[in-house]
Amino acid sequence: MNPKTEARRMRINHWNDEDNVIHFPVNPFEIAKSLGIDVHRVHLDDSLAGFIVREEHGGPVEIYVNKSDSPVRQRFTVAHELGHFAQRQGDKEPMGFVDERAELASAGADPHEVWANSFAAELLMPAAIAKKWWAKGSSVDELRRKFNVSTPAMNYRLANLGLLK
Repeated sequence: MNPKTEARRMRINHWNDEDNVIHFPVNPFEIAKSLGIDVHRVHLDDSLAGFIVREEHGGPVEIYVNKSDSPVRQRFTVAHELGHFAQRQGDKEPMGFVDERAELASAGADPHEVWANSFAAELLMPAAIAKKWWAKGSSVDELRRKFNVSTPAMNYRLANLGLLK
């Protein structure tokens, strides 16, 4: 499974309009709702960005995000948790990922976290669109606003796409 392909598939099936047009910013909360996943904004320890849980195969899936985080951080966390869901939805075992801030950082080493980060980046900031808008002269700040992400997330995405040094 490829995180970029899975993010595109989820966006096409649960966000794009009937003509397959992407409207920005992508709303991961609405995608979760479309998938039947409840998202809860709750107070969590400062070291936690969020988590996803499913107690049994076929059971309800819930995402919890840190209510203290900024809205753009909550959006990325939900997209990240949707990545865990996409990667593990077919598993027959219970699902649970607790994402500490260090694991959401770009330097994360856990393969599940790296996969979920790649998924979230593609879901919220599609590579093709980011490259197109960058080539047309959009600034980092303009892209950040269009995608409704943080400046560090936008900078990391552009660097990862080879557009920024």
